[in-house]
Amino acid sequence: MPGLFQRLFSPRWRHKDPAVRAQAASQLSPNELDTLRQLAMDESARVRQAALARVQDLDWLFQWHSQSPSEESFQRLVDLLGGRVSPSPDLNTRLATVEQLQDLALIDALISHGDNQALRLSALARIDDEGRLIHHACENGITAVRHAAAERVTSPEGLARLIKQARRDKQVARLARERLANLRADAEQQNREEVEREKLLETLETQAHRPWEPMFEARLKHWIKSWEALTGNADDTQRARFDAAVTRCRQRIAEHEHRHREIERVKREKSEAQTTREGILDALDQALKIALEAERLTPEVLQALQGKWHLQEERWQDVSDHYGVSESFQQRYLALDHRAQSIWQAWERLQAEAPALRAGLKGEQPLQPVLDRLAWPGELPPTELVLDAQRQAAADRRGGDADNVASSASHWPEEEVAAQLEALTQELDQGRYRPASQLHRRIRQHLETSGQRLSPTHDQLYKQQTARLAELRDWRGFAAAPKREALLAAMEALVEARERSDAERHRHHQQLIREWRQLGDAAATRELAQRFRNASDALHGQLADWEAELESREQDNLAAREALCEQLEALLANPSADADPDGLRKVRDAAQEQWDHHWPVPRRQAASTGRRYARLRRQLQSLIDERAGDVAGHKRELVEQARRLAEDPAPATQRAEQAKSLQQRWRDLGRAPKGIEQTLWRQFRSHCDDIFAARDAARGEQQTRQQQRFDDMQALIDRVDAWQPDSAQERDVLDAALAEAQRLAPLPRSRRSDGMEKRWQGIVHAREITLDRLALVEEAKQWPDYRHWMRQSLQGELDTSQLAGDLRQAIETQAEQRRLQSPAQAEEILQRCLVQLTLLAGDAIPEALEPLRLEVQVARLNDGLGRPPTPPEELRQTLLRLMSTAPLTMETWERYEPAFDSVMAHLGQNGRHRDAEAIDII
Repeated sequence: MPGLFQRLFSPRWRHKDPAVRAQAASQLSPNELDTLRQLAMDESARVRQAALARVQDLDWLFQWHSQSPSEESFQRLVDLLGGRVSPSPDLNTRLATVEQLQDLALIDALISHGDNQALRLSALARIDDEGRLIHHACENGITAVRHAAAERVTSPEGLARLIKQARRDKQVARLARERLANLRADAEQQNREEVEREKLLETLETQAHRPWEPMFEARLKHWIKSWEALTGNADDTQRARFDAAVTRCRQRIAEHEHRHREIERVKREKSEAQTTREGILDALDQALKIALEAERLTPEVLQALQGKWHLQEERWQDVSDHYGVSESFQQRYLALDHRAQSIWQAWERLQAEAPALRAGLKGEQPLQPVLDRLAWPGELPPTELVLDAQRQAAADRRGGDADNVASSASHWPEEEVAAQLEALTQELDQGRYRPASQLHRRIRQHLETSGQRLSPTHDQLYKQQTARLAELRDWRGFAAAPKREALLAAMEALVEARERSDAERHRHHQQLIREWRQLGDAAATRELAQRFRNASDALHGQLADWEAELESREQDNLAAREALCEQLEALLANPSADADPDGLRKVRDAAQEQWDHHWPVPRRQAASTGRRYARLRRQLQSLIDERAGDVAGHKRELVEQARRLAEDPAPATQRAEQAKSLQQRWRDLGRAPKGIEQTLWRQFRSHCDDIFAARDAARGEQQTRQQQRFDDMQALIDRVDAWQPDSAQERDVLDAALAEAQRLAPLPRSRRSDGMEKRWQGIVHAREITLDRLALVEEAKQWPDYRHWMRQSLQGELDTSQLAGDLRQAIETQAEQRRLQSPAQAEEILQRCLVQLTLLAGDAIPEALEPLRLEVQVARLNDGLGRPPTPPEELRQTLLRLMSTAPLTMETWERYEPAFDSVMAHLGQNGRHRDAEAIDII
């Protein structure tokens, strides 16, 4: 009983019958969610569908579908979100829900079946799979959705698939072709940039090893700028190669700048050397003036002159060894040296005649012959002995009238005396000892030799200035005394400093001697001079071995310099006729480098060897200038040739090649004189720049024309690719396209032209196949006429006057065939025609006719040895052979006629069911 009551009073939605449960579910309220949830998970699809149809809440549907997915819950979600049922949620709610969906199948269904374009587009934005995008771009029913999906296809493979599958929307196919063409163009552009980058890298890597030229740095800047325009797709390896090549080029620039700075440094040092030589000559001249204007010539004055002279002579030798000496400077130096030698020779004569002078002063012998032998120079101040002898001789002559007249004539006027005393006062006021001492000595010598008496005023001023000069001399000695003591202490310390190197001690020794001599007679004492000399001699003894080694090295350097001079003399005696100035400049620079390297040399031979080398260097420079002048003449001819070449109307490429040969000849000639070289180079480069600019312009025009041909060919390819013929009568369109392609051919050889050629051949082949298929279909559709003519011919009722020429000729040959062939042979021909048409249509050959397959195929191969017939031509030829077959009876024809109808029906539908074997054989 309980089971009965339970069945009687249980809800209908729990009934065992699914139809009852489904009916009950369709009557439930949408608010009975628990019951609907149970029914939504029922085992019956009909029940699930009825229960889900009562639910309007999307959240519950999503929850139930996630817990128990089913086709019904999926379809209900598609219906509600897609707006395919009523009522459905409002559009904004559905759009918001779609934006949060993760179920790709549901999204895909909404894209295909949504009731609203905005909803489909929103769902389309949720997928990224390119395959699904291509599917919707081809199959979706809304144009905007198709276009939106096509816009998101970006890969070349996807675009190619889209072009093939987009049969429904030609605009999608066109847009895909345009985008694919753009991608390929971008790829080609990237390939061109890759080639340009590689070429630029090779140029930079080659440039880093080329010799320096004036345009080296400018070209490097141009290449760097070109690289910056091509760096968009450069990889790390190329960037590393570029950085390495630029670094090497900049190192070359730095090396050139370093050499240029070295040259400038040498020039600057030579200029400084010239200034030094000027200073040396001025110092020697000043030393002579000091010695000649001294009050008395004493051993100290002569020693000071000799010390200064040796010091400046060493400086002169050092500068001459490094930089040579000009003739004018050498003449000035020799003149000063001659004056100094005259002083030392006068001193040597004085030493020889001193006993005779003393005897003459004692009255033992006359003084005048001794003074005549002495020949004391008038500009040289006398010693005390000479002055006494001159005074005594003057006193002996003073008694004569002529002597008195001469003495009175030598008196200074009062104005001259006042001027001399005023100048002496000014020098003493400024504290200048040497000029003051020279003026005082001149005044005193004049007074002593002339015997002139000063006025009381001038005499008082003279005595005051004499006292001031004595005070200044004492003060100078007081200031020099500590300096002398310091020099003496340094010399004695240097003797004990054995831990220092010999070269350093020798250099310090020479410096101390120079400073000692520069003090002159200031604070000089015999004791200090002797101590200084003893310390110097001791140091010389310690450095004897080192000085001997130095002397040996100097002799070797002197021998090397003399050998160098001999080599230069041999070169200048027989100069090579083909030696260019650059080679001679290298010889000159190498000789100077060797000359500077072999130093020091003995002091005595340094001057003569230096003069010899300077003379040879001047002769070598004259030879260089002569050869450089010849080079300048040849380069002027090259400039004129370049000018005529720039004005020549010949092709720009040919002129550019000739300009390159002129540039090579320019480099082979060597350098002209510097100023002329730069002027001629600017003119020559200007003409060459004009030639190469014309070549670049011509290349630009040629590239523009080539690019235009590429663009025209690409447009033709795209146009023919987009063209789909609908009739065989459109073959003239293909012929016109072939004629236009022939006009654009040949394209410049490149990977792009090869790709375009392959694509063009493929498209033309495809269109020819399409046109042949259409012609085949049109020819096959004429089969009813052929069948009608065949029946009339067999019945003898055919009027051949209304038929075409080849068809009428085929039927007219039936009479001859009846005479030559039997009915069995005619039937065999009929069977062969059927087999050939079956092969052409791609149908299965009847088993009874299978033995004829090979024979027909061989015959078709033999017919195609020349120009193989097209499928329409083969069909036409087969039908004409069929019409000419005889003798046939109506009974025989009716037995084969259904087979012919079937094959021709297949050919009339689409040409063939699969790839025709006849086409494959062809």
